[in-house]
Amino acid sequence: MSSIHFPIEILYNILGRLPVKEIIRFRCVCKAWRDLVIYPNFISTHLNLQTDDSDRCLLQYKAGPRFGGKDFFVAFNARNFAENSNLEVPFSCGTNYFEMVGSVNGLLCLSPSSTLFGRTLYLWNPSIWKLKILSGSCFRRQIEKWQTDFIIGFGFHHRTNDYKIVRIMYLTEIYKREPPRVEIFSLARNSWRKVGNNSWFYTRDMSSTVVVNGCVHWFAFRINDVYSNYILAFDFGSEKFGEITLPNYLHDGDSQSHGYELEVSVAVLRESLALIVSCYKTHLNGCCNIWVMKEYGMVESWGKQYSIPNERIFRCLGIVNNRDLMLDAGDEKGVISYDLDKQDYNKPLVFDEDLDELVTFRESLVLYEEGFRLTPRKDLLVEGGIHLGKRKRSVFELLQQKWL
Repeated sequence: MSSIHFPIEILYNILGRLPVKEIIRFRCVCKAWRDLVIYPNFISTHLNLQTDDSDRCLLQYKAGPRFGGKDFFVAFNARNFAENSNLEVPFSCGTNYFEMVGSVNGLLCLSPSSTLFGRTLYLWNPSIWKLKILSGSCFRRQIEKWQTDFIIGFGFHHRTNDYKIVRIMYLTEIYKREPPRVEIFSLARNSWRKVGNNSWFYTRDMSSTVVVNGCVHWFAFRINDVYSNYILAFDFGSEKFGEITLPNYLHDGDSQSHGYELEVSVAVLRESLALIVSCYKTHLNGCCNIWVMKEYGMVESWGKQYSIPNERIFRCLGIVNNRDLMLDAGDEKGVISYDLDKQDYNKPLVFDEDLDELVTFRESLVLYEEGFRLTPRKDLLVEGGIHLGKRKRSVFELLQQKWL
């Protein structure tokens, strides 16, 4: 049957609701269907139509050396947190394990761990087994000359329908005299470009995928004043940095001023910028407060929306489903979740004690025409179902080892 009998809007509406695996199968129906999956508009339509939470999952990364094998992810159902399956990482980074930069629209961004973090980035779509390696830089000579710390921001810019990575480089030998180096990678352009500096801020987190209003955000402080806390924002559209003043969370009447330790992180809650303040002390109960900026950019719109007491909370792992606050309650209770709508705790979850990273993931066709195609069964690269020869495999291995 020819696709000429179907208006393109109907095709998008029907095929865009199918799982990725079925869409790939239906490419053999006709040439028009075969080419459909490479169109950016169809890829966007498919993402927008995947509104069912049952299609989403949570991924917990497990480093191979710790578990006697290869690196893999454990997939959990995003609604009931039941374990579904394991997802093996079919490539290596030359170090003991990866660091998770983030997950955006079916793309996982990974980086080598420890001191090599940020030098090489891996964009991987496990739904279609496509991998793209970002090993270049606009500042290669400076990186080779100085010891360098990297800060990564990863997100999707809706207005340009583009996936972007901003990388801030702190040359530790000279950063007090010179501004950090900043560059941005655009998947649409497939290249790195230099952008302006970040006004001498240093972020407290190595990476962020907290994107609100087209900007990615980090909890940060000024380099010349470690006690000054702000939210550093980078606008993917204008490619400029800005700062957002924090709410007065240190003097909100809670127990933070009585010797409790604080852990502060930035998050997204129902498309609004949020600040999660975990307050804890050894052998004593803690609390977790969530501040929300109701109008983006308006400092006076900060308000404490949730206060979660009476539990021994050591660490907040983030918010999933726009509702569930994931909490590390220590060895005694492991990982628990708090339903922000019901304002009640759920039963302890099945995540491992050493939970480092937990990201939300859903299937997509993003990266279909980019990078290498991998096979889930072997550590060989394949292209169009045919195994690559030794030369192409050696190129892949060189790209992995470059900058390491």
